Parts: sequence; structure tokens; C-alpha cells
Amino acid sequence: MKPDTGNACFTRILNAVLNGSPVYVRPYKEPKVWGVDGIGEYWYGAEEGEKSSTAVVGKDAFSLYKIIENGPEKFLGEKVVARFGKRLPLVKILTPKSRLSVQFHDNKNELWIITGTDKEIAGGTPWIITGFSRKAVELYGKAVTGYYKGALAIYGEALNNLIEIMIDSGYEKLLDDKKDVELASQEVVHSKPGSSEIAGDLEKLKAAKRGLDVFYNRQYVEIGDVIPIPSGTLHALGPGVEVVEPQIAGPTQSLEDGTTYPVRYAFPAYPREGAIKMLEIDRVHEMLPEVMEKTYPEVADETDYVLVERLPGKFEDKGLEVHRITFKDDSEYQQSPTSFHTLIVLVGDARLCINDKEYNIPNAAPDGEMLIVPASAGHYKIHACKNTQIIDTFTPV
Repeated sequence: MKPDTGNACFTRILNAVLNGSPVYVRPYKEPKVWGVDGIGEYWYGAEEGEKSSTAVVGKDAFSLYKIIENGPEKFLGEKVVARFGKRLPLVKILTPKSRLSVQFHDNKNELWIITGTDKEIAGGTPWIITGFSRKAVELYGKAVTGYYKGALAIYGEALNNLIEIMIDSGYEKLLDDKKDVELASQEVVHSKPGSSEIAGDLEKLKAAKRGLDVFYNRQYVEIGDVIPIPSGTLHALGPGVEVVEPQIAGPTQSLEDGTTYPVRYAFPAYPREGAIKMLEIDRVHEMLPEVMEKTYPEVADETDYVLVERLPGKFEDKGLEVHRITFKDDSEYQQSPTSFHTLIVLVGDARLCINDKEYNIPNAAPDGEMLIVPASAGHYKIHACKNTQIIDTFTPV
């Protein structure tokens, strides 16, 4: 790709990277119906096109994708490019106000680092779904995916029958207003006790929902928890659970999307106009038919002042490693990397020092910035106060 030498911002940022200066990264904001204030995901990465994050040096700002495309070895590292190509792992911040769709990935590992919880939005103790429940696996064994598919089919039929009877009864505007099939139906039943057909279909939906819930392992979470999501694992974020999510980007297989209206993800037997995609319930056999066992960080390095933990996820062969750096006291941590490093503070306060210049490392916050140290920086130091925690995402080579 020919460098865009006609753009002064591009040229100054690229030259700064070539000389080893870090860049701040502003996220691409992904609108989601389930997101707080309409934004569900903040992307810190170099996706091609409009979904690229923005690289910032001083007052200059430009597409991070184009900066990396024109200086990959200096930004990512020569060994990184040689082994994995010109690819920057993606880090997201997710902010759900309602439960996300239940899904799995056929070739992508993720990692959830819980950075915030809202008990009011969650309706109690915040939770997530991770894998099949122990009860379901003990009951069905390896056949659990097949039984789950059957429960999905029953749920899909019940949901779509209720949608049809609500529309046929003249309540399409109420569905649009409530944005939720179950809530709209409940309002009709409570305000019009004679709506026996809607009441009956609503009860069938609730029963089908209970039939699905048997399969889901609901795990209660709090700030600081680290949850890996291996490829093939059933999962969904619950409402009010904010996470930092490092990942190697890849496709998503969605299986169930709750009672959101209009239907975003349609069941195969019930296509809906305007639906974004069809739920892939025929692929349930690709999921891991087992309970997801809890895994813990490994100690990568430890001194009297700093603890470095390798977070679980087993991404290394795909070009991603994530460390949590905890400062036991006011101190410094030194690195001489051959890869880029994406840095974000979870707790506390920290500064990056390169060539006698200091840069504030941002705290994790929706729509905030992250800081990327390019491979060209060479040696750098991090100064931090006691109990500060930093998430460090990079490519191991």
C-alpha cells in the first residue's frame, strides 16, 4: 500500500511510530440494541475500513489501520509480522444493559476481565453464562448438545407463535414501543384479563425459557474476575457486566437472542424481515459438550515489587498473550519488547516512560483511550503506585 504522504497528520504519526513513540488509541464505537446509551462495544484495534480505531499523537489523529499498514514491522515487530502477518489483536470494552445473545465461536478464543458491575441493571448479583450447566451435562452426557438443540427449537416456536398472535391481535405498536416480546405480552395480559390466547402463549414461552435455562451455566461475577472463553464454549454476558475483552477477531455463531423485538437473530424455521442473521442452531454439535472448569492466571514473573500473571485463554499460538501486572508497592517495571504492547489501567495510576518522556496510561473506561507502545520503542519503564493493576496485551514471539 502506498503511504498517504499527502496527509500531514498521517505523516507525523507514522514518523513518531518509526521513532519509537507510543500512540493513544480512540475506539471505534459499535452500536448495539443491548448497549448502554446505544453503544455496546468499544473497539481498540486496526480493523480495515471504518471500524478501525484512531491513532492519536499529540493533536494529530488518523486511522490506526493505515498507520500499521504502512509501518507494520516497526509497529507490530519484525518477528510478529513474519509469523502472524500485519494483524493487531483486538481489545474491546463491552457495556451491556441487557443480556447478550447466547453464542459460541468455532475458531476464536476470548477473555473477559470484569471491570464494572451494576446490580441495579443486573437485577441483583451480576452474572454471565459460561458453558453448559453441570446438571445438564450429568443428565445428558455427550448428547447434551442435541438436547439443547431440541430446547432451542421449542423456544423458537413459542417465541414466534407469541409474536404472531400479538401482531394479529393489533399489538404490533406495543411490541415496537416495548422492544421486548415478553414485556409487551405481559402488559396486555395484565391490562386485559380476557386475553386468554395471548396469556396461554406467554405461559408457553416462559416454560420454553425455563427449559433453556436448565442448559446454561450461570456464573456470578465481581470486579476483577478473569474468565477465559475457549473456542466452542457456549457463553453470554449478563446485563450490567462491563468487561475488557482481548481477542483474535473472528466470526460468531449465535444460538439464541432472547425476546428482543424486532427480532435481530431469527430462528431457521421462522425467517423475519429485517433480521440481521439466522440463528445457527444446526451447528450445536460443534460446541464443547462439557462443563467449563475454572482456570486461573499463571505467574509469569514476580519480584518484591511487581507480580506479572499470564491470564488464561491459550491464545499464544494464535498471536495473543495477556498479562496482568500488579504493583505491590510504588515502583517501576521495565520491558525491552520485540512486540507492540497495548496497555490499560484497571485499578490505580500508572505512567509510561520512554526516552525520558512520560505518558499517562489511561484507565479502562467506555469510550476512553488505550495506549499502545510500538515495537520500535525498544526499552521502556512503567511507574505505578501501590496496588495498581495493568492489562498488557501483546503478541508473543
